[in-house]
Amino acid sequence: THLRVFRMYGPHPFGYDTGFYRRYLLEPFISFPNAPVPGLGDDALVPRMLLDVLRFVHLSPDVILYGSYVAFFVAIPLLVYVLLVPTLGKRGAFIAALLIALSPIQYEAYWYMFWKNAWALCLLLGAFIAIERRWLLPLIAFDALIALSHKTTAIIYILILFIVLFIQGRRLETLMHIGITGVVLSLVAFSSIHSVASGARPVALFIDWQQFLWLVLPSLLILAAVNLKLREITLPRSVIAFCIVTLTYPLLILPFYERVFLFSDIALLILAAAAINHMLEYMQNREFSLRTWLYMGVLCISLGLFAGNFLTEIRSNVPLLPPESIEHIEEIGTLVPPDSTILTSSNEAPWFEGWTLSHITAPGMLRDTHSLPEWQALWAATSSELQIQFLADFDHPLYISTLDGFEYLIGTPSSCLTALTPYLLRDDCEH
Repeated sequence: THLRVFRMYGPHPFGYDTGFYRRYLLEPFISFPNAPVPGLGDDALVPRMLLDVLRFVHLSPDVILYGSYVAFFVAIPLLVYVLLVPTLGKRGAFIAALLIALSPIQYEAYWYMFWKNAWALCLLLGAFIAIERRWLLPLIAFDALIALSHKTTAIIYILILFIVLFIQGRRLETLMHIGITGVVLSLVAFSSIHSVASGARPVALFIDWQQFLWLVLPSLLILAAVNLKLREITLPRSVIAFCIVTLTYPLLILPFYERVFLFSDIALLILAAAAINHMLEYMQNREFSLRTWLYMGVLCISLGLFAGNFLTEIRSNVPLLPPESIEHIEEIGTLVPPDSTILTSSNEAPWFEGWTLSHITAPGMLRDTHSLPEWQALWAATSSELQIQFLADFDHPLYISTLDGFEYLIGTPSSCLTALTPYLLRDDCEH
């Protein structure tokens, strides 16, 4: 399924974040790790190092980026299977892995191109396996790797360890892992944590509460059918802590809670898999009864909804830019010097970032320093003088490019903006 999207939608089927990761692989390799780019900053040290190592295989940026990404989403259900086999058995663990592999929310995240999230989730599941099997040295490595990969996952991991502290023994050992993760995270992400603590709550682009509740409705129906019988089901303590944290975090509307829905979905699917396993055992070992019919009905309805949601996600999540538009952007990249600045729209900025080597700026993002009222004044202006003065604030040489029409980006172009192609202007104005 994860490979089928390439056949359905072409070589670049993913969403908004694709260009930011691809840009890192386009940059000249001058250090290890290479210099940070938007989306892969100083706090993503391990992902940058991983991509740098993958460069040595001398494959194209697309093969490296998409190949590693697909591998992460293949690894996630496999790691869940390994984690759950000791408590749920092979059947229960397989059900959990299958549900996660076919989850509409996981597919939604896959389409968004959550490369760092997927990588960090693999590390998180690896840490759970190490916790359950008491692998001290590998767990110390996971502590550092998670902290150096993805801030939100690291915070979730620390909260999980605090829950583990109270429901499992070896408290001194657990405190050590909390300390290692916290110290490493604070060293690489202090500025981000400080800005979250002192400013407005950050918002992360993903599904909202309404979408989440609809997509997890099958899991909720299954859990409601089993009800109190869930108390009889044994799960790894790290998984119990994971469920508590990832289901509570969004309820408290904490920073980046939208991206935590990715984890919350896995928590609910693990619980649903345990419930399905219980249903199957009940139906296998008992004569037909009212509860048997209830379980069969709930399974049919829930799995039908689940499959329908998954197919809907595949059909609805189409590329934001068609292949022809990306080809136009690549062509523009060959016409513009690498050290120049390209002003484009916010919707197109990630693709210009990922398919050119120029410095990209767009309204409200990347290298833009203008406020929203300043942009609104530009869009409402009728004189070319204001437009020329506004463009003077950007680093030069400056090019303006958009496939959506220049009027929507800067208004009617001034006569001193030279048209190089129907989609590319060069700022030749006197500033």
